Amino acid sequence: MDEGSAPVDGCCGGEGAGRKRDREATKGALLDAAKMVFAERGFDAATTREIAGRAGVNEQLIQRYFSGKSGLLLAVVEHYWRQETGGCALPPPADDLETDLAHFLTAQLAHSWQCRDFTRVVLARALVDPAIADEMSRTLSESRIPCLMKRLEVFRDRGDIAADADLANVAAGIATLSFGLGFLDQVVFGRDNGRVAAVVATLAHTIAHGLTPRG
Repeated sequence: MDEGSAPVDGCCGGEGAGRKRDREATKGALLDAAKMVFAERGFDAATTREIAGRAGVNEQLIQRYFSGKSGLLLAVVEHYWRQETGGCALPPPADDLETDLAHFLTAQLAHSWQCRDFTRVVLARALVDPAIADEMSRTLSESRIPCLMKRLEVFRDRGDIAADADLANVAAGIATLSFGLGFLDQVVFGRDNGRVAAVVATLAHTIAHGLTPRG
């Protein structure tokens, strides 16, 4: 069925609602296909023809909905980057702060490795496309850092973190460290897994010790 030709549903909003559902489904298919093609080929080598072909839609719809390939990548980042790097979909806090920090950093290592191909593309474009860089920054400030702060607040409320600790800056630092360890050390530098794990353990211990209330 061509885009925009969904059948009329007499009890659920009629033709306009059908077209809207069809449009959203088409956009979703393009986002899914674009994420795969960008990850496989990189931004420059990826073509809108291949993306549209994988999505099973007309190539012209990429221009209509996303204003071209750059706009499509931005839409993919907006949709998936927040979803995949927010930091909220993690196990409940551990019994002690050091263990919880180690668990968080270890989870980020695994996630960064899983998403390494798409992350390469996003980072490369962020260097030349301010819109991509801005979206990455918004993800950190509006999603991951607040999620980390909530985890840290649990321990502060239990008395495990000093009451005057600046959790916003602590969370921002941990978010930066998690990216450096997960992407730079693992993917770019190819550090040995044992070495990275040792760094995680040391960082978790050092941060937890630094946040402990002083008697």
